[in-house]
Amino acid sequence: MSLASNITKSEWAKTVSPEILGLTTLAGNPVVVRGVDPDAFLRLENATHLSGAMAGSEFALAGEHLALRFGLATGDTVTVAGAYVPRIAFLRITGTFRTESAANDELLVDFGMGRFLTGLGPLNYHSIRVRTPDPAALLRFLDGFQASVHVSGPGLVRADIHSDPPSDERLANAILRTGLGGAPRDYLATAVAEATTSVRVVAYGIAVLLGILVAFGVHAVQARAFADRIPAVGVLRAVGASNGWMRRRLLLETLPFSLLAGTIGALTGFFAGKFLQPQVNVVVFGHQVPIVFDFVTVGFIVLLLVAVSIGSALVLLRGTLRLRPAESIRENVAVEPPRSLEAILRG
Repeated sequence: MSLASNITKSEWAKTVSPEILGLTTLAGNPVVVRGVDPDAFLRLENATHLSGAMAGSEFALAGEHLALRFGLATGDTVTVAGAYVPRIAFLRITGTFRTESAANDELLVDFGMGRFLTGLGPLNYHSIRVRTPDPAALLRFLDGFQASVHVSGPGLVRADIHSDPPSDERLANAILRTGLGGAPRDYLATAVAEATTSVRVVAYGIAVLLGILVAFGVHAVQARAFADRIPAVGVLRAVGASNGWMRRRLLLETLPFSLLAGTIGALTGFFAGKFLQPQVNVVVFGHQVPIVFDFVTVGFIVLLLVAVSIGSALVLLRGTLRLRPAESIRENVAVEPPRSLEAILRG
């Protein structure tokens, strides 16, 4: 059996918290990931429950300072890399807590996830913290168990049982104990960020291309409809309508219809896309671009269509205003020139 389970069974051990310690990064910043028994760890830390569930078979508990530092909340998902082995995991934040120690800036996970991220074997732990009213009994037990450990804590003189004292400061241990220090560059996070940026650039490029095509289509439709109203513009100008009045009248007529058409078009496109999934998907560089309803995006699309419609209408009106009213009213009907009498007789 493991050392941790034997200590837990001892009468002098009030609280036993075996822990797996690992370093990872979030958004390029170093973060300590600690595999723990949540009940024992939070009891040992005198932690305060803030939100979410604090137990379960799979959990990821964020300290209050960590949650504030990265804007995390219960239900969010974070991506972490292996601490000492090339692995990746997606963790859903199941709860948050507050404590006065360095653990307030750490991410707590279950033992299975801790072993996965660190590559640590079964029944092994990086450290075991014990709360006991009899430290001497703890030392006697460790000596009798033939455990090779370093023991330190309040009320205890540092002891190295069946082990030589460490000859260096061990930077990793200092970081894990204090929460201070740096970590090497997170190449996984960098690669994911670069891939995400590439997908975003291509998606924006496709959106711009579609926007240009839509703008040309809107202008073509409005040009055909406006061609029938050129004589009406000439009549209004002939009776004294100014250019400014014509532009205002055009805006009043174009704005409601373009707003309505843009809203209907954006909503129709969204619901059509949701209906066609998963048969039809937008894939960029092997990544599927999800169809998500977003009020900001829909509003931007509607405003863009309104702007295109108004701009197209103003361009068409400007071309008509350059003509004299008489030229606008006159219908340009092709008339065959009269044939001369001589040509008729010769025919």
